[in-house]
Amino acid sequence: MNFLSTNFSLGYLLISFFCLAVTPYSSAINKKKKQKEMENLMYDFTEDNPATNWITVNDNVMGGRSEGGFSFNKKRLIFSGTTNTNGGGFSSIRTNPSDFNLSDKEGLHIRYKGDGRTFKLGVRMDGKSVSYRSNFNTGSESKGWQEIRIPFDKMEVSWRGRPLSKVEHPLIKSKIRSIEFMIYDKKDGPFKLQVDWVKSY
Repeated sequence: MNFLSTNFSLGYLLISFFCLAVTPYSSAINKKKKQKEMENLMYDFTEDNPATNWITVNDNVMGGRSEGGFSFNKKRLIFSGTTNTNGGGFSSIRTNPSDFNLSDKEGLHIRYKGDGRTFKLGVRMDGKSVSYRSNFNTGSESKGWQEIRIPFDKMEVSWRGRPLSKVEHPLIKSKIRSIEFMIYDKKDGPFKLQVDWVKSY
């Protein structure tokens, strides 16, 4: 009995020591991971007045008839409206100029929920009128939240819808000053995109 009792006590002490040793290490890893995520966070729409960071640009700048814009609900960005392909056919929202310090980043990471239509995520550089964008689908069969990572080097460059050469117009990450959401899928009708957050990676 004494031998069994001694072994049981020793085993209990070893397990307790192992747990005490592992728990601080795991906590440190989780803390570092959360800190990294916060460093990469660009927008989570929790500030008092997130609308001050965004502007709307629709096809009416070229005589189009589409309507769209942004709103906020439950700390989420809502990009919604109606596209009309009888002139233009696009709607977009973008951030006001800001230095995001993206020189060492690979791309953008978003959490979103859509309506089945195809949207674009893009960026603009300081003092430049060209845009760099990539399409992302919102899957009509997907009813929940989705995430996607879009690399900067996969974004296509254009000016007013006209494709340009990436060699002649390279994207310089350190000069990125604006983030953009756009819909231009050559379809008529209502659209709605909800965005939970925007991060870099």
